[in-house]
Parts: sequence; structure tokens; C-alpha cells
Amino acid sequence: MKPFLKALAICVAGAFAVSYFTMRASAHDRITTKVSWDREISPIFQARCAGCHASGGRSTIPLTTYQQARPWAASIKEEVLTRRMPTWHAARGYGDFANDPSLSPFEIALVAAWVDGGAPERSDKGKGVRSDSVGAVSSAGSAYVVPRRKTTRTATLPCEEQPVAGRLLAVTPRLEKGGSSGIAARLPDGRHEIIAWIRNYDPDYPTTYWLRRPLVLTRGSRLVVESRGTCAIDLTFAR
Repeated sequence: MKPFLKALAICVAGAFAVSYFTMRASAHDRITTKVSWDREISPIFQARCAGCHASGGRSTIPLTTYQQARPWAASIKEEVLTRRMPTWHAARGYGDFANDPSLSPFEIALVAAWVDGGAPERSDKGKGVRSDSVGAVSSAGSAYVVPRRKTTRTATLPCEEQPVAGRLLAVTPRLEKGGSSGIAARLPDGRHEIIAWIRNYDPDYPTTYWLRRPLVLTRGSRLVVESRGTCAIDLTFAR
């Protein structure tokens, strides 16, 4: 009986050892992608995420370095794929904004490939997606320069239909928490220009939405704002 028990103990110990070292090996992600932090992902984060995820930014989670971002890799992928991040309360397809930080489909695919491939810090022998093509895409949301105040004027109006005139550069809605607002302009020739549709507004983080192309509102134009609850809107015009 003793030889049998001894053999059984050896088998159990061997199985435990195999299991232990397998778990140790799986704790380190296997690198299966050429997409890396230093070449492709860092430029995207600097252009799209650093505004909030940096020291002193809106978020309490900094993501400006690899060491900061790596522990959050799986969560970052989920937030990016569901388009919850970067935060942007203007509905897609309703207005076009120069400071929109939303990721392009290509950038989303890069982030997902990076995470799925083990989230490496450095590329393998310099191979990877061309960094110049990534930079061209990533810089789109950060290239806009806000005009100087001396060249603009701002008017604060209630959210209702009213006459407006001027070269409209930006809108800054002020709504109740979780509120939404549709903003449009009715032009003298009968055309209806959609400016923005703001959803799930957060008063702790007011945002100015800079139009990619200024909207010229000639005399006779009317601003149409539909919203529920308390609402006001700042309109920024060129002087």
C-alpha cells in the first residue's frame, strides 16, 4: 500500500507543479502584434486622450506613459470599441467640429490590435505600422487652434427660436445634467442647417464645439434650439 501512496503523491505533486508554472507563464501576455505603444499607440493617446488623461486633467487616471496605460489596456479597448472614450457629447453625424477628439475607425482598430496582441511597449526591430500614417490620422483632432478672443465675440442666448446674424464659429451649450439639445439655424432662403445635437450633458465639463467650417448667418437667419429643462447657449462669432 505504501508504494502506491508514494506514487500517488508524486503524481499529485507533478500535476501541481505543471499547473503552477502554466499559470505563471499565462500571467505574461504573449506578444502577437507589431503594433506597439512607442510607434502607434502613444501618438494616438497624445492627440486624443491627453486633454483629460494627463496630470491635472479632468480624469483621475493618467494615460500619458506606457506604465500608466498598460494596466488599463483591456478597459481602454472596451471604452474605445463602444465609443465611450474619448468623451464627446455631440452626436455623430449632426454637425462637424474641428476639435472633435473621436477616434477614427483606423485608430480604433490599432488600439484593439495592440491590446489583443499583448500591448507591447516597443516595436520588434522597428517593424510596425508606418508612424507617419498614424501621425497624419492622430493629429486631426488636435490640430485646431482656438481663435484669439480679440478676434471673436460671444453672445449668451436662451434656448429658443430667435434672430441671429454673423459668422458663427462655435457653440457652447449650458444644460442640466444629463440633458440634451438640438441646435440648428433656419436661413433666409429656407435652408435648415443642423449645427449640433448634444446628448447626456455634463455641467462639470462644459465643452465649446468649434465648427470645422464657420456658418455665415445672414440677416434674417434664425437660431432654433430645442431642449428640455434649463438651457442657455453661448454663440461665438467672428468680429
